[in-house]
Amino acid sequence: MAKYKLQEMSDVHHTGKRKVYPKMVVNRTLSRKEFIERMQGYHRGISASTTEAVLMDVEDMLVEMLSMGYNVNLEGLGTFSLSLGFEDDKPTEMQGDDDKMTHRKVGVRDVNFKASPDFIKSVKLAADRDLERDMGGVKLILKKKYTREERIARALDVIDEKGFIGLTDYAYINNLSRTAASLELKEIDHDETVPIRSVGRHSHKVWVRRKKIR
Repeated sequence: MAKYKLQEMSDVHHTGKRKVYPKMVVNRTLSRKEFIERMQGYHRGISASTTEAVLMDVEDMLVEMLSMGYNVNLEGLGTFSLSLGFEDDKPTEMQGDDDKMTHRKVGVRDVNFKASPDFIKSVKLAADRDLERDMGGVKLILKKKYTREERIARALDVIDEKGFIGLTDYAYINNLSRTAASLELKEIDHDETVPIRSVGRHSHKVWVRRKKIR
């Protein structure tokens, strides 16, 4: 049975409003072996070794097709695609009309997965049927471990090492929720005194060092 809890969102804008949102209570993460063992419960006459072999083939095929520039739509499940990023510290803005952005090092940053509407609908129907609240009151997110300046400094350390930092990493290294991290990065992006700015859009958005204005 799936459970959820209600969690209070950090008031990063100091508005005095106490917004609450539901969050899944995760039992734990199933291992590959456990997932295969549970599949045997469907009694479809497929052995564990065959299931393992099929999963390996799917993984290998995904690697091959994605590396060839294809997006892969597994109908009923979702679509896999690649997310790219610059892997050097050169400027990301064009320096003029004749700038061809040559000699840039680009690489795979992540693999995106977009669940299909049918898959989401099936999960919703199965989960909502027995979804139950974990009656522990409304959990308050712990106070931030670092100051804003410290969080920016920690982010810059990652940027200097990797060339960029993503939302998930910013939240993780600074002990923030994704929502709080997103709001803070939005503020930072509009503050030209902070040496961090965003590049890209939506799921391809990352943060890099802000270029100094001479």
